[in-house]
Amino acid sequence: MGIAKSKKGLVLILFFTLLSFLDLLYPSKGDNVDRIVPQIGRAAFFGTMLVFVVSNLIKGYRIPQSIVGKAVKYLLFLFTILSLLHLSLVLDNITSVIKILYWITGFYFFYQALISGVIKTKHIEYFTIAAVLIYFLVVLRDYTNRNLWEGSKDFFVSNNAYHLLKFFPLVLLFQNKLKNVLILLIAIGIVLAFKRGALLAFGLSFVIYYLYILFKEKKGKLKKLILGIAIVAAGAYYFIQNISVFLSRSEDLESVDSAGSGRGQMFRLIAEDMILDNFQPLKFIFGNGVYASKEFFQKTIGHKIVAHSDVLEFFFDFGLIGLVILILFYYRVYKLYRFFRKEYYGMVLKIWLVASGLSSLYSINLFAAEMIYAILPIVLLELERLKRLRNHNTNTLKH
Repeated sequence: MGIAKSKKGLVLILFFTLLSFLDLLYPSKGDNVDRIVPQIGRAAFFGTMLVFVVSNLIKGYRIPQSIVGKAVKYLLFLFTILSLLHLSLVLDNITSVIKILYWITGFYFFYQALISGVIKTKHIEYFTIAAVLIYFLVVLRDYTNRNLWEGSKDFFVSNNAYHLLKFFPLVLLFQNKLKNVLILLIAIGIVLAFKRGALLAFGLSFVIYYLYILFKEKKGKLKKLILGIAIVAAGAYYFIQNISVFLSRSEDLESVDSAGSGRGQMFRLIAEDMILDNFQPLKFIFGNGVYASKEFFQKTIGHKIVAHSDVLEFFFDFGLIGLVILILFYYRVYKLYRFFRKEYYGMVLKIWLVASGLSSLYSINLFAAEMIYAILPIVLLELERLKRLRNHNTNTLKH
């Protein structure tokens, strides 16, 4: 029975890994690229996860409550209720809506599959190694394909930097020989991808990791100190060499067609519509409906885009209630961090909060299907907490 479960779990992880590999085979940008195969694959995996979770629910399996799971439940409840009030928006943005449901379902799926033994921690480790390598190759492929970006801009930019960033806490959870290699691939990939937000979040996250291994781990302090100096020197050299690009990407936050993606203008317009010029109590509390920002920006700036910020997108779509739920989500992760705060796992969760929390301020995180990668370390540490609580209760009973 255990062997059958393990084989089933391995098949599921291979399927999950294949979805990342399809991103390598079918670029998200470029001429004449048909993404139907990756979309079908993701839809099939979403269906598989949904059947697994609903089946456990119908069978009445008792699944231990997780700390973060409660916030995910509230998030799903909010999303469902407020979406029903704006059903036309849901139907107009059904593909984008499914992306949110994809990672939420993924949280319950991986949590239940790992608890039941269908998926093993080792399977997640194999997936992490493969996925980091795949997304590094995706960035490298796009970086070397100058026809993809030359003409529209003078430098290469890739959103895959955020995919690699999501894997950093997950890589740190596994103590294997490839760990340092994977960290290096993540760092190089994020640098090549040249996304300012990802660079900032990874830079701060890496500082947290480096300070931990320098001061908390006793072995090789001199080597780590030298490594740190070398990294700072390399980072400073890279920044100086690309200072003109950094400045050009920071000059204009108003234009949608510029490096700033119109963030300054979008943030200002949302503040004006929700609070300053067009304040309406019901809209302020309950929002305008899921992805209402697309129609709003189509009318105001002529581009059908989202707010480039989880915080503002939650506020505009779901109002003050949405902001409260978003804060609750991160608070519950912080509560999990408090459980591990004095040890290595606490450092990993601190990095998770910095990487995901910062990204939510100036990018879309919880509205992206790839958030499923970010919830994996949370799920694994929820299971570690449960294991320790069970061991503690068992030892208490023995005494």
